[in-house]
Amino acid sequence: MKNSHKSVSAYSIDDDETETELEVIGRFMTRLKVKNLPRNYQLFYEALYGQDRCLAEEIEALGTLPSQSRLDEIGLKHRLVSHCGLVARKSESDAAEMLREVADQLAKGLRKKQRFARETEAAADANPALDSLNASLSNLMLYETELTERLRNCANLSKSSQNAEA
Repeated sequence: MKNSHKSVSAYSIDDDETETELEVIGRFMTRLKVKNLPRNYQLFYEALYGQDRCLAEEIEALGTLPSQSRLDEIGLKHRLVSHCGLVARKSESDAAEMLREVADQLAKGLRKKQRFARETEAAADANPALDSLNASLSNLMLYETELTERLRNCANLSKSSQNAEA
């Protein structure tokens, strides 16, 4: 294995023909039917010419036609620069999912409170204290409705920006 990464070198195949590192990587990726994405080139460069033999073994274990997600997991695990953008996308996706879950929980709580408010209004012997409680509950439900909508909008914005990047 080669230790220097400063320039593209040529390896002699026979007397007339030389093959660059890029061609070797491309041929290897083609043989495994891997998409020709820049991050995959870096991954295979490190596997073929880097010092971390473990990375090469992990790629070999995937066999022919490895999934892009498995390749990306290996790149993230070995902290390759070209895979750093994937971390940001995953974090954004996780945040959007969390916002959707919070919005759903708020919506469920809001429905329960609305049901309680309807039942309170329907009570035959409602007194001024219940009226005050009912007014406070109505205000609280308005605030929660607004918060729920804002959270859903934020989650949908993140989701739509994520779809636009893909």
